[in-house]
Amino acid sequence: MALEIHNTPESIGAEISGVDPSRALDGATVAAIEQAFLDRRVLLFRGQPLDVHQLVRLSASFGALQPHVQKSYQHPDAPDIVVMSNVDKDGRFNEAGARRGASEDLRDGWHSDLSYDPVPAKATLLHAQEIPSRGGNTCFTDTAAAYVSLPETLKSHLAGLQAEFQYGGHARNKKTSLAASTLADDSQTVAIHPVICAHPITGQPSIYVNPLITTRILGVDETRSEALLEDLFDVIDRPEFRWEHDWRIGDTLMWENRGGIMHSGRLDYPRDERRIFIRTTVSGAGPIAMHQMV
Repeated sequence: MALEIHNTPESIGAEISGVDPSRALDGATVAAIEQAFLDRRVLLFRGQPLDVHQLVRLSASFGALQPHVQKSYQHPDAPDIVVMSNVDKDGRFNEAGARRGASEDLRDGWHSDLSYDPVPAKATLLHAQEIPSRGGNTCFTDTAAAYVSLPETLKSHLAGLQAEFQYGGHARNKKTSLAASTLADDSQTVAIHPVICAHPITGQPSIYVNPLITTRILGVDETRSEALLEDLFDVIDRPEFRWEHDWRIGDTLMWENRGGIMHSGRLDYPRDERRIFIRTTVSGAGPIAMHQMV
């Protein structure tokens, strides 16, 4: 069966079929998936269970893999794998684990993975092993479309501005911020990125600041920084920019982190039910580029 790409009705998201992600991919297949990734920014491989080594191999098809800051969550048999789990080693509900990349309110949770690094990730791959009976979806917002919707005067004002990013640094939900601070590695640094970025391949501009990790906009006073951030967070949270994935066991999502989308998990499932995923991160090639208005 040949590879097929089925776009969602929304501006982002596509399902990849006709491919067995548990097996090594040939060059032509990788190239086709990479193009779909650029076009749609988040891809779904539906209902095909993978073990940790198969997920590592699939992920490495798209670039070098990058360890995550949360060393305690590395898989014992595959250091490139991070285990995303809402239970501890004794099977009890783990609040900090449940809040990794998730929030009760999507507006609090939008982010791009590793945006706290000087060189953020290219892509994240997330694979479902155990899911709750309801809830726990992963949501995406089209930050390129959000940028297009901004008034021209605001676009001009934001051009050239940079912001500070820190792991868990400015989470609007204080429980999420506390959970992040308890998980971060001691070597965690602060990164500086543009408020409005340009995708390194397509050049597409998008809003890059996010409510989970951005601490402040540089070059303006604190009051103005906070007002601008809140305005931008309102825009990226608008429902018309969203696509939401309802998980099934064996699903794998691959999403963009260099601009164009953000994501957040929903923390809305029964707390006595397990939600366990494995995840990889594909390294980025360089710093986030600033969009230059013409």
